[in-house]
Amino acid sequence: MEATFLPYVGAFIWLSLLLTVGTFLRAKIRFFQSNLIPAALIGGVIGFICIQFDIVGLPTSNGWVKIPTSVFSTITFHLFAFGFVGVGFMKSDAANSSKVLMRGGLWMTFMFGLIWALQGLIGFSVFDLYAKITGADINSLQGYLLGSGFAQGPGQAHAYGLIFEKDFGIANSVSVGLATAALGFVCAVSIGVPLAKLGIKRGWIKSDNTGSFLPADFLRGIMNKGDNPCCAHLTTHPANIDSLGFHVSIMAITYALAYCFALVWTNVMPDSVKGLGFGILFTWGMCIAMMTRGIMGKMGIMHIIDQSTIKRITNSSVDFMICAVFLAISVAELQNVVIPLLSSAALAALASLVVIMWFAKRAPDFSFERGLAIFGCYTGTVASGLLLLRIVDPEYKSPVAVELGIMNVFILLTCQPLMVGYALIPEGFYMFWLMLAYLILTPIAMLLTRLILKPEWR
Repeated sequence: MEATFLPYVGAFIWLSLLLTVGTFLRAKIRFFQSNLIPAALIGGVIGFICIQFDIVGLPTSNGWVKIPTSVFSTITFHLFAFGFVGVGFMKSDAANSSKVLMRGGLWMTFMFGLIWALQGLIGFSVFDLYAKITGADINSLQGYLLGSGFAQGPGQAHAYGLIFEKDFGIANSVSVGLATAALGFVCAVSIGVPLAKLGIKRGWIKSDNTGSFLPADFLRGIMNKGDNPCCAHLTTHPANIDSLGFHVSIMAITYALAYCFALVWTNVMPDSVKGLGFGILFTWGMCIAMMTRGIMGKMGIMHIIDQSTIKRITNSSVDFMICAVFLAISVAELQNVVIPLLSSAALAALASLVVIMWFAKRAPDFSFERGLAIFGCYTGTVASGLLLLRIVDPEYKSPVAVELGIMNVFILLTCQPLMVGYALIPEGFYMFWLMLAYLILTPIAMLLTRLILKPEWR
């Protein structure tokens, strides 16, 4: 029976342990509080150190058995794709949004393509330059994964890295992709928090909140005793089935349908694009969830889906995923690319900061709040973007939080060439020129739509 715990149950236990340790360390250590470092990041870094020394494992009758990084890599992939099923079930307020919200969402959408292209070009250029100067045996195409890891997050970086590695034989691409995502989270927090404090000090905040005071529970990461707001609502009677279990079941069925679609795609599509089948499983999951939501709406049964419950499940998937990312990184597989990886990450973080702040100064309405939020998003995830926004806008009185949701709808259209093209890079897809086109055309589009105005602050 003990064998059934290895490897995946054991891996889940370790992730749970690390998240719990990270939660209590955040609640007790002032450094983590003042820098708003989330529990998943704290636990992930601890786990990264532990797994390098073979500490991550379980005791068995045959002694200590370690859990390999590949197990956490697989968990990362599925948690990410499963989380996107939740995104597909969430309602969007885009259709009922005001002109300000739509304008802000469009600005964020343009910036997403611009920054993704910038980061990808930096990653490829640094890797390619390093290979030519040193003669190192590395594949320069792996540098493009920096753009995906920073701008999109660990799930997409893993998905594209898996395509690079499994379908095209570019070794260690998964580890490279996950490492870029992990470095992105570090940049989001280490640069974003001081940037937020600078904005408060300089008076760049336009919303009513100054961000000068954050409640103790927000800093600790644990709610005050007796202060326990409701996090979900029942849609099924407990005597029949628990509401949480019902929602997990619906999401799991949807994920299974996404798997079936990916399987069919892989078996019927040409070799040049068959890697997209499972490579962008997260996209299929989200699309099928959106179609399912639409069908349920037509049938008049959408009330059985509680948005708060869906958000809790999705956010939990993200927490476990972020922690798993760090345990999925194999240092041994990164030895040949450590220098270009760290160099490109540092350069991309600096370039992203400069470009985002330049455009943010000239953005219409709530410019600093919007720039701060997307810096967190485009180096980490939407969760890290909201974390930074909360510093300067604790009550979310600005429309920026809603604009982030609108942005995620728009980019499905504007960034499709990048999303599809990434999976085809090893085939010889002209990604360099496509990204260059985004860098040139995006500012022009923003000027034409009056999304670049006079500087609002200095």
